Amino acid sequence: MSQYLLFLVLGLSIGAVYAALTMGIVLTYQGAGIINFAAAAMATVPLYIYDDLAHGQFTLPLPWFPTFNVGRMSEWSAVAIALLVAAILGAIIELAVSRPLRKAPVLAKVAAAIGIMLTLQAAVALKYGTDARPRTAILPTSSVEIGGATVTVDRLWLIVIVMVIGGVLALWFRRSRTGLAIQAAAENERAASFARLSPSTLGMATWVLASVFISFVMIIAGPASGVITPNNLTLLVVPALAAALVARLSSLWIGLFAALVLGAVQSLLTFFSQTKSWWPDWAQQGITDSVPFVVIVVALFLLGRSIPMRGDDTTSRLPAVFLPKNRPAFVVGFTLLGVLVLALTSGSYRFGVITSLATALIALSVVVLTGMVGQISMAQIAFAGVAGLALSKIGNHIPFPFSMILAALIAMLCGLIVGLPALRIRGAQLAVVTLAAALTLEKFVFGNSKLQNAAGNKIPDAYLFGINLAVRDSSHIARIQFGLMVLVVVVIAFVLVGNLMRAGTGRKMLAVRSNERAAASMGIGVSGVKLAAFALSSFLAGLGGTLIGYGRGQISAESFGVFVGLSFFAIAYFSGITSMGGAVLAGIAGTLGIAFVVVDRNLDLGGYYPLISGISLILTVLLNPMGVAGKMRSDYERFLSKRRRRKQEPTVETAADDERSTAHAIASFRKPVREAGEVLLSAEEITVQYGGVRAVDNVSINVRAGEIVGLIGPNGAGKTSFIDAITGFTPSTGSVYLGEQDLSEMAAHRRARHGLVRTWQSVELFDDLSVEGNVRVADDIGRDWFKLLTDTVRPNPPTSQSVHDAVDTMGLSDFSSRKPSELSLGRQKALGVARALAMQPKVLLLDEPAAGLDTAESQIFGQHLQQVAASGVGCLLIDHDMHLMLEVCDRMYVIEFGKPIADGTPEQVRRNPKVVAAYLGSDHDATAPDPDDSVELPVITAGVGK
Repeated sequence: MSQYLLFLVLGLSIGAVYAALTMGIVLTYQGAGIINFAAAAMATVPLYIYDDLAHGQFTLPLPWFPTFNVGRMSEWSAVAIALLVAAILGAIIELAVSRPLRKAPVLAKVAAAIGIMLTLQAAVALKYGTDARPRTAILPTSSVEIGGATVTVDRLWLIVIVMVIGGVLALWFRRSRTGLAIQAAAENERAASFARLSPSTLGMATWVLASVFISFVMIIAGPASGVITPNNLTLLVVPALAAALVARLSSLWIGLFAALVLGAVQSLLTFFSQTKSWWPDWAQQGITDSVPFVVIVVALFLLGRSIPMRGDDTTSRLPAVFLPKNRPAFVVGFTLLGVLVLALTSGSYRFGVITSLATALIALSVVVLTGMVGQISMAQIAFAGVAGLALSKIGNHIPFPFSMILAALIAMLCGLIVGLPALRIRGAQLAVVTLAAALTLEKFVFGNSKLQNAAGNKIPDAYLFGINLAVRDSSHIARIQFGLMVLVVVVIAFVLVGNLMRAGTGRKMLAVRSNERAAASMGIGVSGVKLAAFALSSFLAGLGGTLIGYGRGQISAESFGVFVGLSFFAIAYFSGITSMGGAVLAGIAGTLGIAFVVVDRNLDLGGYYPLISGISLILTVLLNPMGVAGKMRSDYERFLSKRRRRKQEPTVETAADDERSTAHAIASFRKPVREAGEVLLSAEEITVQYGGVRAVDNVSINVRAGEIVGLIGPNGAGKTSFIDAITGFTPSTGSVYLGEQDLSEMAAHRRARHGLVRTWQSVELFDDLSVEGNVRVADDIGRDWFKLLTDTVRPNPPTSQSVHDAVDTMGLSDFSSRKPSELSLGRQKALGVARALAMQPKVLLLDEPAAGLDTAESQIFGQHLQQVAASGVGCLLIDHDMHLMLEVCDRMYVIEFGKPIADGTPEQVRRNPKVVAAYLGSDHDATAPDPDDSVELPVITAGVGK
């Protein structure tokens, strides 16, 4: 029992360090909107400064800063100076990085935080070295016996100090005016500004406070946090991030206790693995480093959502994607250039070219996963390492190239496992998961001696049809035969992935990246697309890892560690993660690539390369988010666009053009004859509850074929919540039938595939796709995994007739090649409907399609809608344009505060006293003896919270 108690206290003491980091991360996130991956790295700077001051020296982690002999000073004086440096460091980061990125997309904030981490870690390593420094205790070190266990008092003091300060900090955050202001600004920055709360000032306060608090705890922790090394201290952020996610990045109390529990669990696992005979040998090393990954996965699966709900921020706003053309001439030219470069180089330079090719393949995996789907991964290098390690195990038993493919498939399986949390989370949280996964693989797999060969993880040379493809022989360190093999593999991979990017699978990926809810409403299985992207990207990373393994002859854990992966992410982002050109540039600039070899030979960068990577990443995020390749491509396309504009008409629709085409369409319209048919949609007793608020209360509606049914009500009546419910985007009770098919338990994308299709109030178009591409997404649904394979060889089958018909019906034929941003609002609304029509719906649900349109555009839209209904499609229409509703609807339902209050023909609803009272107030006189004199429902502007 005493041993359990001893390890529990030891675990709680390291948990106290996690707790300080966790609370600092939560504070920074609340104040600045950034998940601070650099929280522990920031604390290493004042920690080293304190240690130097305690030994009579002072310096800063800057290459040119000298070291001063200041004489020995008291411990607490050294602490004060170190904390002053911590405060200044926090202020500098807020001013230089965080403040310019307040409104930046999630990926930019994640990249910036990783850049800060890499920069500080590299700067500390360069200035202070990487040798471990022993910790000196500040707190009392006498021993005390508790329950038969002898523990040092400094551990107990550390736990008490962190709990007391953490508790005071949590109370301050929850009760003080400043703490409430920080939470208010995190919830709604604009509203906080109106309330005279400065988001910038609040952000500065949280950065400085978090930096000082974390640094103070790291300094007083002494031996509890281990020896001082830049790498070990920096990676303490991983378990802290796990605890922060358990706290949903909002509760300091939960974060505090989650971190303490996490430290205790890790310590007890260490006790079991070292003392219990039943504990397996292979699980003795790295098991504690795996705990944060497990905690993160479990917590996020419990707290996350498979599809974001209305109001969630789902737009990733990644840099624009540049889809490849895959012209045969370009592919042949690139291949010949590669052959020429391999032939003209030799020795280390040729080896650098080969490494660049293999690294480009890993960078291509980032383009697929992050660039195309918006899933942020820090584990691509780890996946490459998994494949390399697998190759070392199977290479002697399975011939090339099957061994290479099987090793890449093993990496793909690993990627699928890591990608499972992506089914319920996204953005920066997924970056945390993949970072924890990378650390787990490094410690539990690569660093586990039980999983390694005693003689090293050697990889046999490759042979194909008797041809020796080995990288080296007695006279060459980089044989051209091996280089040509690598070139062939890379070119094939790039061509196949290029085909996929411009095919149906690529369109689905871009749709998911743009908006998961809108993608699901088009029948796209968001989960399937994400898993397919993880599978493909980890397979590509695995292929790159096997090529690196063949090139080096063996696999070492250091080549695929966490910091190698983070440095690679920095280079990939700098080069451009949304284009294949960026992947090629990342290969060239990557560690041990040809650019590295050339520069290192002439400038002797040595340990400065990680520092340059970190600084380059920060500058890229701030100055050029598209990366080098993206900027070059953007400038080139802007140049071509200017040339086209000089020769042709403007590409953006002008107001005069739109006005003329609208007037012509109104004059030439002939109202179609429509008759209501069988009941297609039957929604019975639908109820939606948000906490204690019942947004929809037992609402029942039916829609017949060829019929336009209106659903109206004041703002906040529950109309959109009703559509969200019957289309599967929000939990509800009641039943939904489409004909005889019960849809009540189906996922949103399956309801869409059955024919229950919707549009969105805010349009929700896929901005990276053209008008035709937006509509053509309807051709790409279903058979996700099969299409992923077929799209690599047959990327663009003929467009279906339903897509052409939808584009023609909504009057968009002349705009098919334009991007949505180049259309007027009316055309964008029409595109949203066309996209839904291409799904060949049985029932079409339209959520405020006329919002923001002028009278003429609204009239044109009504004409299009009547043509749609005449084809036999049932339509349920929500809008505040009462003229449109009364003109086109056959029947109408009215709800108020989530409850039905009236239904009938437009004339009956128009004269209903309850309806008039709902819109105009209960005192309004609803008597209208003559239909021409009856009260007309006002045109109401759509509001928030319907």
